[in-house]
Amino acid sequence: MIYIVCLIIAGGVLSLDLISKYLAVKNEFNFVVIDKLVKFQISYNKGAAFSFLSGKSWAQTFFIVITFIALAVLLGYFIYKIVTKKKPSWWVAVALSLMFAGALGNLIDRLALKMVRDFIFLFYETDIFPAIFNVADVALVSGVITLCFYLLFIDKDGIFKKKSKEEIDGGKEDNNG
Repeated sequence: MIYIVCLIIAGGVLSLDLISKYLAVKNEFNFVVIDKLVKFQISYNKGAAFSFLSGKSWAQTFFIVITFIALAVLLGYFIYKIVTKKKPSWWVAVALSLMFAGALGNLIDRLALKMVRDFIFLFYETDIFPAIFNVADVALVSGVITLCFYLLFIDKDGIFKKKSKEEIDGGKEDNNG
């Protein structure tokens, strides 16, 4: 069941990303949603986040290779869990599904267009650092935040997880008696 949910999440996010990018280009998005806060405006990014490495001729190849490696690792994790019949945590499964869909959505753009289509523009025309991104970017960031939250606060070894007395004592009784 968990793997079906993962496929639905990844497929839904990927579909939403590709459809929204298609519509943004087809309709030449350029309209305000919330004045000075959110605007839809089509933009093409040849780099990574905030156009990182956009001027480098080798950057697209680098991003494609890194993305293939990341996708292989994520897919490998799920295959390992299926083969060993160990179910991943729901938190981890959802986080990795979001990350997979986001990475794949931007990879498709890179392979097809040699750039990524962005259209959600935040903090435009303000002194706040503006950001322009797409649905795949939202999925990637949401997946990373979810995974970090799980690892820090929910996982049995989470740094900030409230531990019971037994966990703190290591399950040992006090024999000072």
